[in-house]
Amino acid sequence: MSSNPDLNPDFEPNSDLRETDLSGPLDASANTDATANGGLANEDSRPVESLSNWFEQTVQPVAPETARAYMRNYYMMVERAAATLNLDPHFVSIDDLLAQLHDDTTITVGTKNTYASAIAWALKQPDFDFPPAVREHGLALVRNFNPRGGPAQEVTRNSRVSARTIPQEDLGPVLNALLGARITKQAWATKTTSWLNAGIATGARPGEWESAYRFDRDRRILRLPNAKLRKQAPFRWQHIPERLLNRADADLASMAEADLENISIVVAAAKRHSELLARNLAFFDEAEAGTDSSNAEAIDTLRRLRAWELHNAGLAWRDSRCPCAGSEPSTPTSRTCSSPCPANLAGGPPNLQALLRRVQDRLRTACLSAFPDKRLYSLYDTRSTAAANMQATIGAEAAAAVMGHYMKRKRTIKANYAGPDRAYRGAGRFAPGLADTGNQRDQAADRSADHSGQADVGGLGGVSSAPTGNGQAAG
Repeated sequence: MSSNPDLNPDFEPNSDLRETDLSGPLDASANTDATANGGLANEDSRPVESLSNWFEQTVQPVAPETARAYMRNYYMMVERAAATLNLDPHFVSIDDLLAQLHDDTTITVGTKNTYASAIAWALKQPDFDFPPAVREHGLALVRNFNPRGGPAQEVTRNSRVSARTIPQEDLGPVLNALLGARITKQAWATKTTSWLNAGIATGARPGEWESAYRFDRDRRILRLPNAKLRKQAPFRWQHIPERLLNRADADLASMAEADLENISIVVAAAKRHSELLARNLAFFDEAEAGTDSSNAEAIDTLRRLRAWELHNAGLAWRDSRCPCAGSEPSTPTSRTCSSPCPANLAGGPPNLQALLRRVQDRLRTACLSAFPDKRLYSLYDTRSTAAANMQATIGAEAAAAVMGHYMKRKRTIKANYAGPDRAYRGAGRFAPGLADTGNQRDQAADRSADHSGQADVGGLGGVSSAPTGNGQAAG
């Protein structure tokens, strides 16, 4: 039985919970030129995927990594509830899980939301043996679950504070503590220094260095992956750039030609998919939900799904003019940013997670040595530090684009990162800027689309043609 609810009409989940922003490994070879197609430039040479296989994957509600995390969280909650209630795990109900989650004083509201999403995900899996009545009842409970309705959190954990930076006056003591550390064969102090400098100079998340590389050394352009991409778009995604619709039409025609026997099955599944979203999401009115008498809405659904994939393919990578992107590589074959590059310091990307742990431990030791009050900084604090420097030099909207945010609006960067008031003196020496590449021009064109139109009933809504953008991408 398919795990895809659209190809399995006997199972129709009805949850509107959104997925956690997680993404899978990125293929650097998919976006290694500066053409207008950006990350899609090399897709034309790949084998054409069948329409049914593509649809099976694209309508999955969450990314595979998210699904694995949800499964771990769900079984953890079941085991914990079983131990608390002295029950066999098979007899733990959804009511039990949500009641324990409601009363838990050791976790935050955000964590409760994540755990509730894991419960909803489990209820929607056809491979999980829930009777239909239990599924329906459980999903209703999850929809009505209020993570803020329980007792306040009592256990305070030593977690990272949002928008925390490494102040300029503190960076020197930390670097001095690292440079003054005992030299070892592994040179962890030197590696940690490189991580700090590269993070402040680029705004990259620590984990993004695994796939980062110099895109154009002469122009000092660094290409970084975006670690967070949304799996699904709002179904009434109104302002789809015309270039994406044209590509979507061409791709769907090719996939259909390679899978002629399954076209009718996919169209029927797309109808069910649009009907499900019409019932559960707040983008439809009652009249809109009933306009599925022909295949037009199903075809529109397929176009939107494919256009969002193409949209994400362009957003999967971001290009920035980086202070260190023109430096010589640490080895003749190195494609990475700084010298030496964080991702290349311990044998390359396969050891990245282990390297991160060792470097963070070394940074903690340096902080304890440098500051009598024992204040600590993390590698992720370099991203917020870079955000402050960028906002002071190129503005919040352009900084959001360099950091890989979806839209040009400033809400995300202002809510989660430090502002220009905490920028370094002479911040321009530390901060990257927007790169003039085809990929960045396409993203800028998408961001500049008119967002004032209203959706047409059963149609595409206000579709804006994307400007070509001949100059440097502007926020």
